[in-house]
Amino acid sequence: MADIVRTDIKGIDRYILEDGANREQLSLHISEVGPGQRAHPPHTHDGQEIFYVFSGEGEVLFGEQTHRIGTNEAVHVDCQVLHGIQNVGETPLRYAVIIAR
Repeated sequence: MADIVRTDIKGIDRYILEDGANREQLSLHISEVGPGQRAHPPHTHDGQEIFYVFSGEGEVLFGEQTHRIGTNEAVHVDCQVLHGIQNVGETPLRYAVIIAR
């Protein structure tokens, strides 16, 4: 079986899945949102999720807690708890989302 190359993943020009990798078990995308914005409302789903900030200032909601994170910082959450990230800075927030199911 040949490797799979995807070009449809948000924020990534080329994503190579090696033969044998389970694309349903682990996912990654890159998001960028402007000041005061979020990519989508807080939500829940199965799995574990990591938000990693490349640049800007974000605030991660996790249940009733919030965590401010900035450049080169990350938060790991249980996705079954209400969670989300928003830009709380004055410049674009660029971050990676890694989800393991």
